[in-house]
Order: sequence, then structure tokens, then C-alpha cells
Amino acid sequence: MKKILIAEDDAVFLNLLTSSLKKNNSQFDVLTARNGNQAITILNQNQVSLLITDIKMPELDGLALLAYVNENFPFIPCFVMTAYETPELRQKLPKDIRKFFRKPFPADRLIPEIQKILQQDAPKGMLSGISVSSFMMMIEMEKKTCILEVSLPDGEKGLFYFEKGTLYNAACAGLKGEPAAMKFVTQKRARFSFRPLPEKKITKLQKMDLKDLVQKAAASQTENQQIQKKVSPASILNLSGVFVSSDQKYRGQMVVKHLSIINIRMEFALKPEVIVGNKISIEFKLDDQPKSLISKEVIITGMDQLIVDAEFCSKEHYDRLGPYLHFNGLDEKNW
Repeated sequence: MKKILIAEDDAVFLNLLTSSLKKNNSQFDVLTARNGNQAITILNQNQVSLLITDIKMPELDGLALLAYVNENFPFIPCFVMTAYETPELRQKLPKDIRKFFRKPFPADRLIPEIQKILQQDAPKGMLSGISVSSFMMMIEMEKKTCILEVSLPDGEKGLFYFEKGTLYNAACAGLKGEPAAMKFVTQKRARFSFRPLPEKKITKLQKMDLKDLVQKAAASQTENQQIQKKVSPASILNLSGVFVSSDQKYRGQMVVKHLSIINIRMEFALKPEVIVGNKISIEFKLDDQPKSLISKEVIITGMDQLIVDAEFCSKEHYDRLGPYLHFNGLDEKNW
């Protein structure tokens, strides 16, 4: 029989939950813990299929417990109980925490949600572990004052200072404040731990809104990917074709390697008997379709062994080449 673990320090509320769950179902066993330390002991001694935890608990709170589960049992789905969830925060709730329950709530609300999880061996869309933004949002939701240490899989670490749930300071190698926070908030996998608060007051650099940070970081990430795509090495086309010199004396096979509206790079099968400045006629196919044959006149601009660079004599492509260049992102030279 599958086991669920409920971590809750309120004895009355815990008793109400467990009594109702045991009375109304026979599909799972219910294990209980009064704090995070007890929950960790139970997790290491039992095969738990679902963790349901409160956030505010003595000794070791729910956030520290979730950090431990994230590192050691990332496959265990988690439900979170909190007294601080608001409509505004509900819109920001992370998808990698399966359910949030605002306390107090009737115990019978839990049963159908538990059954949904336990009926699936591997819940669809389930993420492995908790993302950085999700963990930070729970700190915000619980209005916790703490120093959070985040360790990424590549070993990089960042420190984040929260005061009553608001992020005021962040630091990682070479970065402080918002730039440091933006580097971490979009990370999907990380380890979490809490540093003891120092006696000396921590400097508040700026008040940072987590939702804004995530949006800015995501936008920056998209922009960087687009820039990287533009400057990345161009893919080689390998379009087979033939060429003929303007005086009809020389002809042969070639392969189109790169294309743009203005430029073309070809690799000739044999060393061509042409020089820079000569005009040649070329034909090549864009694909296997009958109407994909392209016929153009080009002027040679450079040569290196079998590689020949040229410019189209006409820069207006009214045939299939125009749409082909546009839809394949080849409008401009990128080699």
C-alpha cells in the first residue's frame, strides 16, 4: 500500500486531517510528523509516495524540508499547506509544487487530490525537483526572513537575502543585486540551503519583485538566444547544381554551400577555369520538387581552391528563391 506523509505542527489540525483520511479511504497509509526533522527521518525509513507539508514548523520548517526533498527525493510530489496564500500569490504559484492548500481547509478536499497523484505511477508533466523561482516564491508567500543559498548543478552558488518575504539583496560570483538574482531565477534545477542570519544588519540593495525578475530574466534569455542564433555558424545547405562560364567554354558541377539575397558560396567539383570578376550562369535545385530549379547569373567576388564566392547580378528574386531565403532566415549573409 502506498504511503503519504503529512508534516504539520498543529496537533489539532493534524489529527483532523489524519482521522478524516483514515476513515474515508483504504488506498493509502498516512504517516505523520510534527516538524521537518521528524519528516526527514520518516522519509529515510519509508517509501513515501506523496509529501504534504506545512511551511511554518518548529526545529526545521517546511521550506528547509522541501529543500531536503528537492535534493534527496526529487521524484516525490509535494503538496504545501500555508496560511498566507492570497489571490495575488495564487497567480504566481509554481507548477512544480502540485497543490497549495490555504489553511484551514476541510480534510475532504485532500482525498480526491491525493487519489489523482497516487493513481499515476509517474504523474504527467511532473518536474524533477523544485525550480529556483518556485522556492523563492514560497519564501515570499511565507514572509520568511532568511539568507537562502542556491547551488546550481555546475557548482555555481548564489546568496539571497529575504526580509519578511521580500528579496532585498543577491550576490554571486562577480554580480550583485538584480543582475545576480536574474542569473538564478530561471534555473530549473538547484540545491537549496539556509545560512544563519548574521548579527550585523544586512545591507538592503534594492527591493526586488520576484514576478518582475522572472519576466525580465526570461525576456533576457530569449533575447540572448536570438542573438546567439544570429551569430552562430550558418548551416551548410549542400544544394546540387551546375555552372557555365559566360563564353560557354567552361562548365561543370558545383554545390551551393551558403545563400543570401546578395551572396552565394559554392564548392566546385574541379578547379574552375574562371577568375574574380567573371560572370557565370548557375542552376541549382532547392529541393526535389519539379519547380524548385533556380537559374541565376552571378559575378565572382572571391576564390579559394574549390570554394567560389559570388554576388547575384540581380538582387531581386521573383522566383522560388525569394521565399526560400526569407522563410529559412537567409536574407542576410551569415557565413
